Amino acid sequence: MDKYLTIIVATLVITSCGDNHHKADDPLADSGRTQRTENLLKNLKQLGDSGVYLFGHQDAPLYGVGWEGDEDRSDIKSVCNDHPALVSFELGGMEKGDSVNLDGISFERIRQAAIRHYDQGGMVSLSWTIPEGIKLVEQVNHVANFLNTLETPYGVKVPVMLRFRKGQTVEGWRMIAGQFKEKEVTNVLYAYSFEADSTDIDEAKYIEQYPGDDIIDLMGLDYYCVAPDGDTTKVSSFATQLDKNLDVVCAVAKKHQKAIALTETGYERIKTKDWWSKTLAPVLAKHPISYVLVGRNANDRPGYYFAPYPGHQSYADFVRFYNDKKTLFLHDINGLYLKK
Repeated sequence: MDKYLTIIVATLVITSCGDNHHKADDPLADSGRTQRTENLLKNLKQLGDSGVYLFGHQDAPLYGVGWEGDEDRSDIKSVCNDHPALVSFELGGMEKGDSVNLDGISFERIRQAAIRHYDQGGMVSLSWTIPEGIKLVEQVNHVANFLNTLETPYGVKVPVMLRFRKGQTVEGWRMIAGQFKEKEVTNVLYAYSFEADSTDIDEAKYIEQYPGDDIIDLMGLDYYCVAPDGDTTKVSSFATQLDKNLDVVCAVAKKHQKAIALTETGYERIKTKDWWSKTLAPVLAKHPISYVLVGRNANDRPGYYFAPYPGHQSYADFVRFYNDKKTLFLHDINGLYLKK
């Protein structure tokens, strides 16, 4: 396959003397965020404008169907010999001071995986399922402190895209963003997303809890395919509805000059063998999204997966999706965090 996206060509030289490693330069932009974080946002917008998008998979490097904890492994890599360009992790539970998230995954493992994926050139997103009515400063500070630990051994903060799951009020958004600023969190972009069902959404409904252009960096959509037993009619209806919903998101994002993404999607068990190339890809090709993220492949819940693995019926079709010139995986990207 001859597919390679080079956003920027640059060389970063990090010198060392004996056992004393010099810290890499990690300057702040005028926004107060790190320059690498601002560069990521600009490059995500450029991706959408270019008609290509990053492919992402929840918890990809941590576990998959029938395995857990193997170094440099993911179900995606087992299928196409390449990792997702984007990996995402859930923070729910951290606000309580727990050591594991809602799915029982250690936050230390998540921290290490996020830093490793960044070092490989990939993008990291985080979702946070926030309990209703969260308002205690110490709860928010647990997450702020974690975000500040996402730092390479050379002192570079890992830029991340943070999205609240299950919605959040305008007041909640602003309180959390303000608290992060007070805790000097400088490596976070914010994604505003809408959890859609099978009904139409309009601009007023989509933006009902929008906290403002001064906080949000990306506008997205969460929408899953629900088609029991591979019902082709329902699969087709999903594609039609996804197209309509993305039309709304893209129109609103254009007005607000924000990046765009399909922030969460998938088809549990992927019950039609050509879902990737015949259902998902044709819709995404019509919209200027910067990335698409599919749900996780649980290793402890048989039948709960949203990406293929060796032997799955959609294996060959996913390889076709991988070879599509519009889809970007880890080997396809370079310089996401560098300035043009």
